[in-house]
Amino acid sequence: MPSTGVFMLTTRMLTPRFAPRSPGLSADLLSSRLSAIGLALLLSLVILGLGALSVSKAQGSTGDGSALRQGLYILIFGFVLISAQPFRDPRLLAGPTLAIWMLLIWCLISLTWSDQGSIALRRLALTTIIIWTVFIAVQNAGFNRTVKAMQVTLVAILVVNYAMVIVSPQTAIHQVADFVDPGLIGDWKGALPQKNFAGAVCAMTVIILLFYGGWFQPLLRWAIILAAIYFLVRTGSKTSMGVLALSTLAGFAFEAYHPKFRALVIPCVVALFALVVLAGQFYWVDLVASFSHGNQLTGRALIWRVLGEYADDHWQLGAGFGSFWNVGPTSPVFTYTETWVNGLGNGHNGYLDLLVTIGAVGLLLAVIAFVLDPLWRLFANKTIDVRRRSLLIALLTFCAGHNFTETSLMDRDAIMQVAILITVALTVVATRMTKIDDVQNLGYWAWMPPRQKGPSPEVGGQERRITAQ
Repeated sequence: MPSTGVFMLTTRMLTPRFAPRSPGLSADLLSSRLSAIGLALLLSLVILGLGALSVSKAQGSTGDGSALRQGLYILIFGFVLISAQPFRDPRLLAGPTLAIWMLLIWCLISLTWSDQGSIALRRLALTTIIIWTVFIAVQNAGFNRTVKAMQVTLVAILVVNYAMVIVSPQTAIHQVADFVDPGLIGDWKGALPQKNFAGAVCAMTVIILLFYGGWFQPLLRWAIILAAIYFLVRTGSKTSMGVLALSTLAGFAFEAYHPKFRALVIPCVVALFALVVLAGQFYWVDLVASFSHGNQLTGRALIWRVLGEYADDHWQLGAGFGSFWNVGPTSPVFTYTETWVNGLGNGHNGYLDLLVTIGAVGLLLAVIAFVLDPLWRLFANKTIDVRRRSLLIALLTFCAGHNFTETSLMDRDAIMQVAILITVALTVVATRMTKIDDVQNLGYWAWMPPRQKGPSPEVGGQERRITAQ
């Protein structure tokens, strides 16, 4: 299995001196490294193994799930939990931000009106486990080690993808078109099941090396960036290419931002993004009306029209979390169309899919949790390093923008769902105060931006783990 080799390579690169003979390896450092390894393992499984395959299921699936898939994620969660040693700092168990917890609670409430209670509950449980795993791992590993774990994993996957194209082009390059994307033939996908997944992974590789790849040798760093860009172009993933350009511009533009402008910039950016996302979903049918006849936008306009019609009738509550796609012949989609759309597994728009499953309230909570809350933290913070700030803005822009034509938000172990989780968790780590124990209010944890006490401490290029005294 390709992910096994990726994990072994990641382990060696992240822990080059990981051995009992090292007297300087403290319990905190060991715990941090193990959390980074756990995160790298999760990321490699999501990209090369379980997550990508699960997302590609068609509507005919009954939603039974895979016991192996669920079991492996539970094992990874247990590994991360043990490595974090939460008994030393129970606040790590708080994990996600308050906004994400509120979203999860709303998703749980939505199961009360779902017709697919058992299927939806399993999906919500898996989603919660993955969210919790990511936040505990990132907060325990720290910013630098988390980013390095991502970089090593993504570079190793890029190598695997090129190797697959060379060794087995018949499986690494799309040979057959489908009814949604007739131009699929010839597009590269490497070891991943679909070219859009490969394109998104390549784009993330470019972003994370472009804005925070200083520990690589310059020539090697740019060689990898160019290799990732070339592979992205060969995938033919227009969404990833377009959003990559936008997110790169956003990252570089944010380098010029100064916190003294935050009183003006924060409300404008937050209000603008909220208006675009929410208004866009409610009026999506009208916005794409000119594309609704035929196969423009590789068929997405027809999909969005069906989702828009359902949302018009159920915009308040939706069908319930995880209760619209991949639930068998009882899915609501069969009531609204008899076309090829009812054979899909998602709506190719993360915001629309949230609207039809958890309603307008759920969509608003999701936008707050995954976009507005991290944006507010980044704009409000006065001491975050400019490289970290630019990286996080670029990643956040890419993840949020990618969901306008692909679905990943709150979609269990979808690749971009895990990516945005890591981005939000990194934002929490980068903007929190120097010492958690300086906060008397235990409600802080990871839930709100802290009062600033000064820049995040660095010791010999390695972050100190923040623990309670």
